[in-house]
Amino acid sequence: MKKKNVSFDLGDRLKKYRANRGITLEEVSKVTGLSASFLSLVENKKSGISFANLQKILKCFNLSIHDLINPSIDNGRVVRFDEAERIHSDIDGVEILSLVNDSDQKKIWPGLFIMEPGASIGEVQHEGEEFSYVIQGKIEVTLTDTQTGSVEKYIIHKGDTIYYPSQFLHKYKNLSTKQAIFIAAVTPPTF
Repeated sequence: MKKKNVSFDLGDRLKKYRANRGITLEEVSKVTGLSASFLSLVENKKSGISFANLQKILKCFNLSIHDLINPSIDNGRVVRFDEAERIHSDIDGVEILSLVNDSDQKKIWPGLFIMEPGASIGEVQHEGEEFSYVIQGKIEVTLTDTQTGSVEKYIIHKGDTIYYPSQFLHKYKNLSTKQAIFIAAVTPPTF
């Protein structure tokens, strides 16, 4: 049987996994027992690493060797949940994850929104069109047409969708006693 030639930049991948999790080299060092300076050398391609030490790092990130050599990582088509870019937000109780790589190069931006009970997003307004699908919870969506002043309110639940022009002022509020989770897609990616 012919061996598959798998090539990847280990240091860059390890650095990306660590950065996406918001973990410092010192934290990885404490969990793995490997020095932060050694970990830095590996990430910066100035040192190799034994399989045993690599396994310690992967265990720290809850990954396997398969995750490192998965070719889908190279072409950017797949975004693993634990690697999704967290979008920094000043909104309390809301976490936003970008579900595509290089969103500025895409025609659509999909995002995952996780809202704590009572949290809200908006009012926001931007170019394009928007679609949302509720995975969990009960969300109140308020749409305001700034040209006419008309206001529409919708309560959407698990499995429901909503579609509207993003030029409407729009606000989402979690009415649930648990997290509300929804996926939104914006085209063009102007969110």
